[in-house]
Amino acid sequence: MEQKDKVTADKLKDKVTGILFDLLTDIPESLHAQNPDPDEKVQHLIRQAAFKASTVSATLSIPAGITGIITSIPDIAAVWRIQAQLVADIAATYGKVAMLSREAMVWCLFRHSAASLLRDVAVRTGSRVIVQKVSVSVLQKILQKIGVKVSQKLLGKIALRAIPAIGALGNGAYTYYDTFEVGKTAATYFKALDQQVPDVTDAEIVNADEAKKPEEK
Repeated sequence: MEQKDKVTADKLKDKVTGILFDLLTDIPESLHAQNPDPDEKVQHLIRQAAFKASTVSATLSIPAGITGIITSIPDIAAVWRIQAQLVADIAATYGKVAMLSREAMVWCLFRHSAASLLRDVAVRTGSRVIVQKVSVSVLQKILQKIGVKVSQKLLGKIALRAIPAIGALGNGAYTYYDTFEVGKTAATYFKALDQQVPDVTDAEIVNADEAKKPEEK
């Protein structure tokens, strides 16, 4: 039984990691334009996306047993697509689409739930957050670690599916909270970029490899 559980966990991890790679390979475009008063618009976008994601999650959480395990994959994929679109829409609303890198997307999606895994992506200097460009290999390692963490959570959620109504409500409520936190992180990040003056490098995207090199004399 333990061997079967391990196989299931490994398959989930591989599926989740694959979904993340695909998501970051094709960052969604936004139909929104820069807004002269973005804060209120962004709050509306966050509430709208949180409701949509929670509805999707609750609906796909209804089946129990083996069906529940199968629906876990489209569940997380659909929710992440909604959340990624939310991040793109917030970036567009603040007029910072050009700053929406794959590293910024990872930071916005997982800062609230896996901050300890993102030390190579973002660093904090006082009240400032700097998102760094990383190599593909570093990004792959980060996504694999996130895949492990998320698959473990999914296995925990699958246990709730034995009681369909409770599982659906619980997953829907968690997804609402999770999406709201993604929106808050994105709003904070892109608002900081929007408010910085030209000669200030707050939240500037830099090259991590170059940042680690000693200055040449």
